[in-house]
Amino acid sequence: MLMFSKLRTSKRLGWRNCSAVASHCVFLRTGVYQRTLPITPCPVPEALTGCGQPAPMPLELCSEEARARCLEAADALLGGSATWFSHERHAVGSPPDWFLDPSSGKCFPDSAQHWSLCRPFAGADIKRCWELSRWGWAPLLARAWRFSGDGRYRDGLNAWSQSWCKANPVNGGTNWLCGQEASMRLLHALQAWQLCDAPSQLPEPTPQRAAFVAVHLQRIAATERYAQAQDNNHWTSEAAALFIGGSWLAAASSSHAAAGRRWATAGRRALERSLGRLVMADGSFAQHSLTYHRLLLDTLAQVELWRRWLDLERFSVGFVQRCRAATSWLAALVDPISGDGPNLGSNDGAFCYQLHSQSYRDFLPSLQLAAVLFYGQPVLPNGPWNEPLYWLALADGSAAGVSTTQPPTSAQDLQPPANGPVTLFPDGGYAVMRPSTATWALLRLPSYRFRPAHADPLHLDLWHQGVNLLRDGGSYAYNAPQVDLDYFPGIASHNTVQFDGSEPMPRLGRFLWGDWLQLEHSPLLKPGNAPSSSTDGSSITAAYRGPHGRHQRQVQVAASGNSWVITDNCSGFQQEMLLRWRLCPGDWRLEGASLMGSAATLTIRADQPIDRLELVMCWESLHYGSKTPLPVLEVSVTQAPVTITTSIELSS
Repeated sequence: MLMFSKLRTSKRLGWRNCSAVASHCVFLRTGVYQRTLPITPCPVPEALTGCGQPAPMPLELCSEEARARCLEAADALLGGSATWFSHERHAVGSPPDWFLDPSSGKCFPDSAQHWSLCRPFAGADIKRCWELSRWGWAPLLARAWRFSGDGRYRDGLNAWSQSWCKANPVNGGTNWLCGQEASMRLLHALQAWQLCDAPSQLPEPTPQRAAFVAVHLQRIAATERYAQAQDNNHWTSEAAALFIGGSWLAAASSSHAAAGRRWATAGRRALERSLGRLVMADGSFAQHSLTYHRLLLDTLAQVELWRRWLDLERFSVGFVQRCRAATSWLAALVDPISGDGPNLGSNDGAFCYQLHSQSYRDFLPSLQLAAVLFYGQPVLPNGPWNEPLYWLALADGSAAGVSTTQPPTSAQDLQPPANGPVTLFPDGGYAVMRPSTATWALLRLPSYRFRPAHADPLHLDLWHQGVNLLRDGGSYAYNAPQVDLDYFPGIASHNTVQFDGSEPMPRLGRFLWGDWLQLEHSPLLKPGNAPSSSTDGSSITAAYRGPHGRHQRQVQVAASGNSWVITDNCSGFQQEMLLRWRLCPGDWRLEGASLMGSAATLTIRADQPIDRLELVMCWESLHYGSKTPLPVLEVSVTQAPVTITTSIELSS
């Protein structure tokens, strides 16, 4: 049975993609990459010089608090304390050991071993080795220098850059293993040079900088087909690096100009193809993940900025339309009060190209920048999320040269409706219910055109007054103990129904599910396209049938937004149906069939005897590599079919 599942899933992935992955594996095992990409010294970019006068700082765009946060983070780096995944701090020295996983104390293979011989999951977490080698510290130190004019930050940037290049010869060691990691490193380096030289203008094309860019592009281009086969952000990230780095070389470096033009052409072509395939018409991204969607938009923002700075030809109308649709999708799934959003899908801590000091789980800076670049005007008022606009000379919200052949759509179109019906994203499989600005919900529809990250059919996320009341478990870590690898992506970490203690799809690998689920029919909406200000509110009904049972869920909300009713009709299971409601941490108490807390009261009813109604403690992961306990209400029924109704009354 598992063999047939693998064959069916391979067909869904695409035979060309599977063939590209297989070819990559053959090249690894036969030494092709070792012969074609030999280990050579890494060019060391020229040291930054000058006094670095601080830039003017309009308080409404770039506050004293933002400046203080930036300098505090930069001081910690220079003091030898680095932060992983925006939350996990370790003392590692300055500069650090570039091959160390500080959590386990294990070092990954260094320059003595060709990258093609390195193994990413050999006993420790490769992401902890890669994190500092993405060079995210370079724009941070550059901002600190620009903020303060203190030469310590310039000298620290020089020292860390030189240390990395000397410790990481080209193609030697773990930090050259992944083309996407090389892409992020390259774009962060260019971003830092641009900030230090002259913001919103081209970095100076010094010989060693050009050589540094060229060797990175050579590495990225070598596995371009493998990146495309992933159908995820590897493709978009590497295409962006080829386009930006190649275009800069073509414009700035005579010795690498010809190669730069080739790389830029390949990158532009790959960007057009990747967005046409991976960003669907409704704005959903192939990777079912809020943090990966942000990475996509932040990468596209870099593409558009460098296109303007280099005065290059605009991308196609279709490309711009997908950029806009992806921006609107993010606007619909971000909580307007907290700036946070559902902990949807894979969450690997990626937080790249950030020119601000807002928290990792604040999506507003990315939304604002994307709106200015792709819609021509901001979607949010002035606030701390505007700092990137300041650094990029877009502080007034203008978008002269916006890459479109038609007038920019009003920014109002990006904003989630304050009072509107259910908003469907049918291509990606999402339904957003937003009865008021303070209360909204996301229903995850099992409609997979691309491989699902999590087993989350009909998961419900509920937000009220900036609090994620009913929440997703997240993904924790990619090299965790098996019990965590099973739990976080599995159905147990979602607000939905589990049948017979089984997953709704078979696990075929660390990042792959088989036999992808599909909806039985299109979701049923009420009142459809009518305004939701009607007295009976709105509802959505959807269903799927899996190998262990059938689940139909209806979500209803009153026009006020304070009352929600979730009806789960379940049949076909043999032993047990287990419904979970994963709650925000707080003082919850279970009294009979009602669960009461300061944020809401949940009441459970069923047309069959409830065998177990219990409040238990489980886990969630809001940041990569971190898990914290949270309360979960579990409802168990052993007789089928059964209808369970959950009524939720929200506190005002």
